Amino acid sequence: MAQLNLTIPEFPMSLIQACETHQDRTFQVRAQTKNKGTGLGAAIDTQEQTARWNLTTHTIQPRHPLGAWMWLNDPLFRVCPEQLRQRMMLDATTEWQERCNTLAFPRVLSKKKALEGFGAVRPDLSQAKAAMIAIERYSHDNPLLWILWNEEAKKVSFLDDKVFPRQGGYKQIWIMREPHWDRLWDASEWSSEELVLWIQKQEETGCKVEWPQEPSTATLKGMAAEYNTMGFSAAGLSKDTLRERLGRAKAIRVLSQQ
Repeated sequence: MAQLNLTIPEFPMSLIQACETHQDRTFQVRAQTKNKGTGLGAAIDTQEQTARWNLTTHTIQPRHPLGAWMWLNDPLFRVCPEQLRQRMMLDATTEWQERCNTLAFPRVLSKKKALEGFGAVRPDLSQAKAAMIAIERYSHDNPLLWILWNEEAKKVSFLDDKVFPRQGGYKQIWIMREPHWDRLWDASEWSSEELVLWIQKQEETGCKVEWPQEPSTATLKGMAAEYNTMGFSAAGLSKDTLRERLGRAKAIRVLSQQ
């Protein structure tokens, strides 16, 4: 009988050992010494750049909001070869597109945009944000705050400012580099006070922070009265400026009280 020559693909021994000894997938992946080139060493290296804000700089590959979710939630995704990672992304895309049917979306960042965002290799800004909205809404039992940090435009924004800040706080705080979606910082260990201080520090360094604003239907008189009761002076402020400052003051107060 002729013998069959079967070629078995080779996987890194460290990956095989991790999967065999941690079948419940609870193993942790830690930053390793930088390994130039490709393969396991490059996949698990999270310190390709100097860490910012005393947080680990996670390098996301593929560059996609879904890649960020999988990087922090699936340890296997961090260490597996590139081909397997692409396969996992495809499977996750289908899963998230199905989840979109059970979630509520804002008027602008619609379900249609989210579906497009999950399916696109390089989603545009609205598609990427809609996909991130879906991830945020899905995480209601483990509340997630996405902070979008645009290094080039020097801007900080909150993904869904109409529900920011959330009453009761956040268990997960993720800072994502916009619009490249290639850097992620997990600030989940920050307290509300530390989060406020970080945001204020960004303002001090010249970043434009897009705080939630009062509704356009709010009256100047009503906003001025509320702003004054918070210990600030509304004298001489235009309606638009007052909308911004009152929104900022109220957001900081809510965050500080959590």
